[in-house]
Amino acid sequence: MRDKTMRERLGKIQLLFCLIAFGGLLTGCASNAPSISLNETQDFQSIDSFHVKPPLNSVNSTLENSIAETIANVMTEKGLTEVSKDEAGVFIGFFPFVESKDDGTRLNIGLGSGTFGRSGGISIGSVFSIPVGEQFTEYQNLQIDITKENTFVYSASGSTEIKSNDAITVQRALNELVESLLANYPTNKDK
Repeated sequence: MRDKTMRERLGKIQLLFCLIAFGGLLTGCASNAPSISLNETQDFQSIDSFHVKPPLNSVNSTLENSIAETIANVMTEKGLTEVSKDEAGVFIGFFPFVESKDDGTRLNIGLGSGTFGRSGGISIGSVFSIPVGEQFTEYQNLQIDITKENTFVYSASGSTEIKSNDAITVQRALNELVESLLANYPTNKDK
């Protein structure tokens, strides 16, 4: 009888640890969600034109032209017109950059013995942590800021994991990132 009760408790403890681990996994996945800020006092219906400025940190003109073109396409779909900088209602600036993050992939090996009682446990031993495989993951980050008369009206930043270093894959990932960052910009299709 006592063994059955102990197995039930261990089963509940294992379930609890699995739920905590699953929650941590979901939190880790959510950390790449875009961060978007919208100026609630701005009358977005009065904004009908835009101009995309070149990035401040020009590194790859082909990718930057693709980002600018995608921004222009998304904003046009939202009902705005692309114009010269002298006629623009808002200016759109963007700042792309690459970041490497330690992915923390490690193999943990534990040695030792333990005693588990009815109300707690004691474990004696040591754990070795050995790095396994690739240790860094590269992310393409992008910040998009929309300003009107030197005031921010919309700002969005996010990142996408670079799964391949070929230009077509990176360009496709950046285009999807631009679309997700501008998805919450208010539509102005009545004009």
